[in-house]
Amino acid sequence: MLHKHGHFARAYFLAVASIEETGKAFLAFDGRGRNLSDSAVASKLKRAMEDHSQKITSAFSAWLIATPNVRESVMPAINLMIKLKDGREPSMYTDIRPDSSSIQVPAVVVREKAAFDCIRLATDCLSHTQTHIAEKSPEPRTRAQDQLFAMKAGQVQKIASTEDFWWYYIAQMEAGQKDFAEAVVSYHTTYAKLGLLFQASNKEPK
Repeated sequence: MLHKHGHFARAYFLAVASIEETGKAFLAFDGRGRNLSDSAVASKLKRAMEDHSQKITSAFSAWLIATPNVRESVMPAINLMIKLKDGREPSMYTDIRPDSSSIQVPAVVVREKAAFDCIRLATDCLSHTQTHIAEKSPEPRTRAQDQLFAMKAGQVQKIASTEDFWWYYIAQMEAGQKDFAEAVVSYHTTYAKLGLLFQASNKEPK
């Protein structure tokens, strides 16, 4: 109705809001496979469900899971996610443009086609998520997967960007332990948290 009557900015914003609610539903469904009695896991899930960016990303999850050719679908989906995250606030709030002293007005920012495309996108995200929830069961997570989920993003990024961790992961895979979550958690507990390095600790004595 908003789009039909020319209120494109409001139509766009509410379509983004509905996409976020779809993402929140996916997070809630997916969270049923986790150990929610663990306060760290429950808190992390709650924060995810309050984060605009994570909700938008999660709204596309069921769609991507159902897509046969992931490679061709992922990049367009990522581009859409970025545009939605960038366009959310300008479509709702009158503000000063960051690159000048001029005023940014939602009605001027949002084009008719952008509003229509966002409404259609919200419909598609909802449809795929409804189908996913109706046909699938929440994937049970291991203790290590829950621990990895509950870790701070900065901690995981720091470990993943450390060469020493990848040498550790290679050693784990060679030993038959291929679970990535288990590797991150055990490396964090045994080495990173204590300020130690796997390679230094496993050098053969001369």
